[in-house]
Amino acid sequence: MQTNPVQSSSGKITGWSGRILALLLGLLAGWLLLELLIRLAFPLLPYPMQVLLRYTYKTPFSQEFILPEQIWQEDGDFQFISRNHVNNSRQFPDPRISFTVTTKNWLDDNSQVGFRAPDAAWEPRWPVDVLAVGDSFTFCYTEYPDCWLSRLETDEGLSVVNLGLVATGSQSHLNVLRTFGLPYEPELVLWQWYGNDFNDDYGFAVQRGEIDPFDSRPAAAGPQMNTAVSQWLYDHAAVYRLGAALWPGRNQPPPNDYLNDPYWLKTDQFELAYGRSYTYDSTDMTNPKNQYGRERSQQAILEARDVLAGRGIPLALLLIPAKEEVYAPWLVETLGPDYLESLAEGRQQMLAFCAAEALLCLDATPALQKWAAQGELLYWERDTHLNALGNQRLAESVADFLRKNGLVTGE
Repeated sequence: MQTNPVQSSSGKITGWSGRILALLLGLLAGWLLLELLIRLAFPLLPYPMQVLLRYTYKTPFSQEFILPEQIWQEDGDFQFISRNHVNNSRQFPDPRISFTVTTKNWLDDNSQVGFRAPDAAWEPRWPVDVLAVGDSFTFCYTEYPDCWLSRLETDEGLSVVNLGLVATGSQSHLNVLRTFGLPYEPELVLWQWYGNDFNDDYGFAVQRGEIDPFDSRPAAAGPQMNTAVSQWLYDHAAVYRLGAALWPGRNQPPPNDYLNDPYWLKTDQFELAYGRSYTYDSTDMTNPKNQYGRERSQQAILEARDVLAGRGIPLALLLIPAKEEVYAPWLVETLGPDYLESLAEGRQQMLAFCAAEALLCLDATPALQKWAAQGELLYWERDTHLNALGNQRLAESVADFLRKNGLVTGE
């Protein structure tokens, strides 16, 4: 009779242990299910959440990111490069847009720098009519046949070499031209400029250790990994990474919030997001960083002009506006005229620079504004770059400019 209480106590302990084990297994199963659902639903997640998760591994036991690793990386000579020998690889510069990329360096197959090409077998067609240097607007955030430089080839019969590199400014473009451009002996060099080039040139000087940062405020600290286990969870577990970023009391802004567009425009003909803080900050000419970068940019352009003049090669500048400038009539009520004037200030200063230095300069803004006024969407809805139609309109504008100035004849 003495054994019943003991058996009863043991059964109670066993019962509680079983419940705890079942609870733990349920939590583990729920976690794994949530990990799977997050990965399956990744394209539908809000953009800030995608940014938080893009460097989480595709599965908890793999070394492949949810989004494939980008081909772009920092470089001490050229600021930001595309890796060489990339072949038809789908890239996601922004989780909301993608395109396939092939890179090649025809001049130096062993170089770390690759430039965008239509295919791995590409070779220049001699003589080269147009050689272009620039940033992501020259690299093109579209499939390559839709790029404005490719359209100059297919629509105008020109031989074109594309030396565009994303996230670069004029100092990088000068280095690219000297190293990889001049051996092509082109009939014309097109130098593409965008409003954040001044800011990029400031950043390149900091990157190379040529100046100290003007703003010494420390960057927001990332999650502190105290153990190998927590680091592994942060790299492989989407739920853990989200929790680490969103844990109350961390007192840090959402990562890359400056790349989010807070406003949304919807008309009968198109929709687009706009107004991200990065666009304003990187073009604000009251910012000492951008003022410094302007001097660097213009110095690089003048050096390029002189080098090319010595070889009898003309230089032409192509100025690309921000999409807020192109769609200003729809956005002025939200952004205000002062905001829009600030976006245009750097471009206006470049036009004055072109006039003062007698440089050939095409401002694409009026042409793009004309097509926008007719209801065309020329930029990606949720990105700052030209879409396929925008590239087509830009190619048409550039071709007209080249013909009017007698710069190329084509076939």
